[in-house]
Amino acid sequence: MCMSAEWVTAIATALLFAVTAILAFAAWKQLPMIAGQVRALAEQIRLSREAEANAERRQREWETVRACERYDVDPVLEAVTSRIHASSNKGTDYSTVEKRDLICLLNYFDGLAVGIEQGLYIEGIVRDHLGLIIDKLVQRFLIANLVEKQGYDNLLRLYDRWHPKPATPPTAYTSR
Repeated sequence: MCMSAEWVTAIATALLFAVTAILAFAAWKQLPMIAGQVRALAEQIRLSREAEANAERRQREWETVRACERYDVDPVLEAVTSRIHASSNKGTDYSTVEKRDLICLLNYFDGLAVGIEQGLYIEGIVRDHLGLIIDKLVQRFLIANLVEKQGYDNLLRLYDRWHPKPATPPTAYTSR
């Protein structure tokens, strides 16, 4: 039995069509599964990024708390605050306080303000821990001009953000 070239081509074409149809059917059945896997992978990536962001936020929180705690546990700051308290007649007269001690203390708080502006520290945590102290120091030393304000721009901006100036009321319009 001898097959003609046309007969071989027809059989090959039919087989190719059958194989293509089987592959198309298999692909059609697998596409929803592949789409589901892609969606699951996208969700895993999103959750992973979210967990990473949460870990970074938690790390910033701890770093902020540590920076705030320095006010209470750092021996240099403790010595400075003790000398300021003693030489100010227990906080009643700051005119006799050593400027070097005031500058040291203000530099610490300005460093916190820089950290907040650069996103290293979380402002709300600093305000909760040290807000009252920062308010008093800025008022007593910088606003009262016991220490020159130059160089404390970050600290003053932080203070101004916490204490916005009231808007001046508009002047009344009078008709002639």
